[in-house]
Amino acid sequence: MIGLIPNIFAAATALNLLDFRRPHQASSGQAIDIGQCPAVSDIHSKPYTDPDLPPPYGEGYEYSAHTRGRTWKGQTAGTDDDYLAPRYALKAETITQTEGRLRCDYGGKTVVEEGVTATPYLRLNSQ
Repeated sequence: MIGLIPNIFAAATALNLLDFRRPHQASSGQAIDIGQCPAVSDIHSKPYTDPDLPPPYGEGYEYSAHTRGRTWKGQTAGTDDDYLAPRYALKAETITQTEGRLRCDYGGKTVVEEGVTATPYLRLNSQ
């Protein structure tokens, strides 16, 4: 009887009755890859202040990009560093899909100036 279990599993998989898509694959069955994230050169930034948070916690940057038919947005808070500056060497590191929207996470080079450490992290969400 134990030998029957793998056979049922194999048959269900062959008939596509079991959905084994990984979280990094689109719901259409198409795999998503890091190449779908906006290139750093396509991302634009502008200073942003959250009116609901006291300085310096609400101060940061708002980021946006319009590429490949998608609009992307993200923001940072609690920093006066624009992570698009060349010294951070920002690059896309991961892409995930949640509720039909893509999320691209960017990281880069940690910079230490005057004893203050800045480790870049930016998440852009497709709209």
